[in-house]
Amino acid sequence: MPLPSAGGGPAVVAAAVVSPVPTGEVTLLVVDAEAPLASVTGTAFERQIRFWPAGDDGRRWQGFVGVPIGTRAGTHAVDVRVSDTEGRTSAPEVSVVVEARRYATRRLTVEERFANPPAGQAERIARDARRLASAFATYRPERLWSGPFELPVPGQSTSSFGRLTVLNGQPGTRHAGADFRATTGTPVRAPNAGQIVLAEDLYFSGNTVIVDHGAGLFSLFAHFSKMHVAVGDTVARGDVLGEAGATGRVTGPHVHWAVRLESLAVDPLSLVRVVTEAGLAD
Repeated sequence: MPLPSAGGGPAVVAAAVVSPVPTGEVTLLVVDAEAPLASVTGTAFERQIRFWPAGDDGRRWQGFVGVPIGTRAGTHAVDVRVSDTEGRTSAPEVSVVVEARRYATRRLTVEERFANPPAGQAERIARDARRLASAFATYRPERLWSGPFELPVPGQSTSSFGRLTVLNGQPGTRHAGADFRATTGTPVRAPNAGQIVLAEDLYFSGNTVIVDHGAGLFSLFAHFSKMHVAVGDTVARGDVLGEAGATGRVTGPHVHWAVRLESLAVDPLSLVRVVTEAGLAD
């Protein structure tokens, strides 16, 4: 039950739906107030929390909190500040408990030409990075999604989020998404509603589609053989975004699904779980 603020501000209570939260995963922060709130803001792990009103009366607000890989285990304070319709403010005490998560390591030895991109592709790779950063910087405050997040193709993930690849003895990047087995041409469906903010061929990820779900949440899909959407299109959960393939720097056809809270990569499967556990999948 919301408790009165010592400073005379609105009575609120805030809590994480899932706690403890493994590193690299996401939880949902819920703020409940006894009276309608005009705004809710916050920061966690040096990143802004994008809250949205969860209802018509303004008494409940929600926002995703992602825990970066490398965060120390333990209790971490979260800064939340609320303002009611009369301009009164308060800052409820809230924290998130983080637990360590073990990530797999894959060691590969390959020919040098497969380990490093050709020098002539440097300009394109830099341009692609700018295009991705620009897409993830597209912020719209409204939540476009509702109900459950569903897997883009049937089946279990075959490649774990956060896996580190050591190539020819040199540590590379961590896997920023979840991979699913799929043959070329398999329809890949939107996990939830949103708007397309990128649909183009990139050097590393091939035919790439980014769905903006609103409130700072994005889905990225890579390596499509064909794309069925264009920038500006709106999609519903289950709409076909494209077909599985092996475009870009990959060795075989599959579906790569990544989730971002703005610039922070989080485990897509944790998003599926937390939305269900929070009762938002009804």
